[in-house]
Amino acid sequence: MAGTRALAVAAGAFNLVASIIFTLSVTRRLPAEDLATLAVFNAALAVGLAFLGYATSWYSRILAKEPEKFGNLAAVGILMAVAALAIFSAYLLLYGRLDPVLVALGGLILLLQAWPAGAYLSVFKQRAAMLAGFVGQLAKIAGAAAVRLNPTAYLALFVTAAVYIPTALAKVARPNFRGTVATMKTLIRGAPYQTLALLTTLTGGLVTYAVLLAGGDRLLSYSYVLFQLGKSVYPALTIVPLMYGSLLVERDKPRRALIDGAVLMYLYLLAAAVMAKEPAWYVALLRPSELGSNELIDAVRLNGIALLASGVFLHVDTTLKGVEERAIFTLRDKPAKALIFDLAFSPVSVGLMYVMASAYGAPGMVAASAITAAFPIAYRLRLLGRGYAQLVARLYLPAFAALAAVYLLPMPLLSYSTRSVLETVLTFIPNLLIIAAVSGTAFTLGSPPAREALKLLARLVK
Repeated sequence: MAGTRALAVAAGAFNLVASIIFTLSVTRRLPAEDLATLAVFNAALAVGLAFLGYATSWYSRILAKEPEKFGNLAAVGILMAVAALAIFSAYLLLYGRLDPVLVALGGLILLLQAWPAGAYLSVFKQRAAMLAGFVGQLAKIAGAAAVRLNPTAYLALFVTAAVYIPTALAKVARPNFRGTVATMKTLIRGAPYQTLALLTTLTGGLVTYAVLLAGGDRLLSYSYVLFQLGKSVYPALTIVPLMYGSLLVERDKPRRALIDGAVLMYLYLLAAAVMAKEPAWYVALLRPSELGSNELIDAVRLNGIALLASGVFLHVDTTLKGVEERAIFTLRDKPAKALIFDLAFSPVSVGLMYVMASAYGAPGMVAASAITAAFPIAYRLRLLGRGYAQLVARLYLPAFAALAAVYLLPMPLLSYSTRSVLETVLTFIPNLLIIAAVSGTAFTLGSPPAREALKLLARLVK
């Protein structure tokens, strides 16, 4: 386990670097009309992938119980990809950009995403999943160089598709269309839950509208900067599918939730601690023109709490889904009850966001996000039951206590340069090491699962 998780963290860090390199190549080289095409393509792809979710959401759960159904799921995935491509094409047509090359590239990405190899690897061959991800990110870096030489939207989208190919090729099998009807009947039982998930996502978008009403474009721009800060937890996000896959097949689910949760909290805590202690560094890196904005710097500092709360939500939500025994969720199951709560609570979230953002600007916006995250977390813990109360005492409270220590303790931090991106990063490294040492030590002292995770890592190193 320790080796796979360490590899996952390294993969996440590499993903972050590759994404930055590729994004800069695209945004700095492509003309405005090509960037507009990419925006429309990505919106159309999001709609197509949302439709694919009616099948792909259940791949891991079905394969964990019946791995022999890979061929059946592959067949269903192909059919779903064809249907999703029709929806994707209709979206392009709506925007007047129905282009055969764009349709072909969209179809390729949808097909690769519909292939169940990634789900199979996340359950049974987690190290292979990480290695395939590494290869995909290498393709992205090579693609960034290609885009610099030939800056076109088509090439950028082909590179995006190429990232998924190594994972798809890691598990190849003949699609079994004979069992398609039976497999579709199984998946249809999960359609109400998946529809509920989509509705929850759509209502979550109303929070952005509340920000617009509260502060207009200025507050929206701050919201975008704060959203970009979330990319600093990329290394943590690679742990989540591994944790989910392990929860589906392991018997000692509470221990798995604690150990993987400790790894997740370490990574979220580090990013949150940097925001708490060096908010101006993030602003200098992402938006140097706003270094004089105390409002934005205060919002980034406060965002450490909101970011850690989002990490706790991600962990408890993944645990709730992972410990559920049913392969397909119905509206009577606990994960569906959690989404129903989210829908019912959304008016409170939207209203509080509008009130606090109107009154306190960007810091109020962040505070509202942190406050409203507490209620879905608490409800999911209630659904998990007493057997998982230890998550609070042994993971969540120690993580927030460690963050509080970072806010309160004086640290011998050094000044850093803002003359260039490279100098900003390099001169910050000593501060990063100090902040990591303080936050990591505090979390380790307060959390037994954190100490166990470190022991497993130490055994791997030996």
